[in-house]
Amino acid sequence: MHKAVIDAGIMDIMPVDLVEFTSTGRLLVIGSEQQIDAVLPHLEGLKIITTQQAALKIEGWLGKFQVELETEMTTVDLVLDLFDKTAITSSVLPLGYFAPRDNAQELAEALQQLPDLIGTFDKPRYFDYKASICAHSRRQLVGCSQCIDTCPAEAIVSTGDTVTVNPSLCQGCGSCTAVCPSGAMSYVLPSLDVSLNRLRTMLKTYFDHETKPPQLIIHDADKGQMMIDAFGEQLSNTVICFSIEEIGALAMPFWLSAFAYGVASITVWDAGSHTDHDWLALQKEIKKTNQLLTGLSYADNIVNWCSEKTFDNLLNHIDASTKMPIIKPARFAGIDDKRRMITVALEHLHKQSSQAIDVLPLNKDADFGKIKVDTKACTLCHSCVSVCPVGAVLDGGDIPQLNFIEDLCVQCGLCETACPEDAISLIPQYLFDREQARKLRLLHEEAIFHCIDCDKGFATKKMIDTMMDKLKGHAMFQGDALNRLKLCEDCRVKAIYKDANQ
Repeated sequence: MHKAVIDAGIMDIMPVDLVEFTSTGRLLVIGSEQQIDAVLPHLEGLKIITTQQAALKIEGWLGKFQVELETEMTTVDLVLDLFDKTAITSSVLPLGYFAPRDNAQELAEALQQLPDLIGTFDKPRYFDYKASICAHSRRQLVGCSQCIDTCPAEAIVSTGDTVTVNPSLCQGCGSCTAVCPSGAMSYVLPSLDVSLNRLRTMLKTYFDHETKPPQLIIHDADKGQMMIDAFGEQLSNTVICFSIEEIGALAMPFWLSAFAYGVASITVWDAGSHTDHDWLALQKEIKKTNQLLTGLSYADNIVNWCSEKTFDNLLNHIDASTKMPIIKPARFAGIDDKRRMITVALEHLHKQSSQAIDVLPLNKDADFGKIKVDTKACTLCHSCVSVCPVGAVLDGGDIPQLNFIEDLCVQCGLCETACPEDAISLIPQYLFDREQARKLRLLHEEAIFHCIDCDKGFATKKMIDTMMDKLKGHAMFQGDALNRLKLCEDCRVKAIYKDANQ
């Protein structure tokens, strides 16, 4: 590696917001009598409460745990749960909760850390959330729940139409930001634009020394950085190491932009800093990114996942990686907008492709696509319009229309779920003509039905015909009652009032 490239990537990134924890050292130790007696000598200085009861429920975090036992409720700052069946089962445990089970090393580490957890502590707030573009839910219909399903700390919960992230439980793995289709959830330490512009600076320095496109290794700032510091001299000068606090903080927009900037291959390296992370969501995003690149006739699998824990195996993995063909590097700057960066990068890669295509069909889990409307079934009730979280499905104002902007669609499925006529289906794809994708597209239009009394247009002819057909056999809609369906809301009230006074 070139030292100048490494130096170009050095950047101090300070958290904007901090999450504060306060602990007085009140510790609950849960376990058998033998287990408790074995650990007590190592916990001097703490205010210790012990119980041999398995906790029925524990909620909270460092400095604020609520514990439900069989006989009482108690509040503590710290918990050491020595039972094999622990009260908290999330993959990533809350700060201040230790559950070593039968792992002697984890128990030793817990006993070493606990006495120091007295005082006030803080950690960064890793995420930003824009509820206005969240595709989770609308009108009690569930659309996207990927962030909830993915979070290993169980820090994200549904709160009606949107979600809530508990900053005290979040430990910044970045999985939620990787899978969020709309960009409502974003990583802020660092933000996407900061990471992209840092990479651009490193690449500019790299190309001052080399002509061959570089291979990029994305690694974490813990064990990954330690191994790079120890063995990085074994890497060739055509390799760039990009350190990030959590590898989950960088996903599709960063990877695609890196290729547009001229990178030959990307290896996302899990060096083993987190044994409690499976990183399955990140690997899923790698597959989705590779599908786009393969569809553009670039090489297969040029974004690679590597979980090798030794440096020699990492080197072998990099040597065997598939590489991109040489393209003209893009010059666009990074912005903190996930979907915008994806589309800008793909636009450049599409222009550089030797076999450019107009439309690329994608898998069902894609975040891009269009909707298909069965115009025979659609009554233009606009239920789909009212639930679309990103404004991709629109009405026609005073004209009975259904319109669509493909560039905005995140394939959340809320429109499909909301449609009472089952007239909508999702078609995952990527349309490379971005001008066309951003245009307002007419999906369906109907003739206006006019009130039979005042001639006011108030519904579509198809909607009235459908209602008349469905209700003609109903006991409450016979004779004049059925004809009231052909009246606007004002004339219908007048007719009902007239009948009541006759």
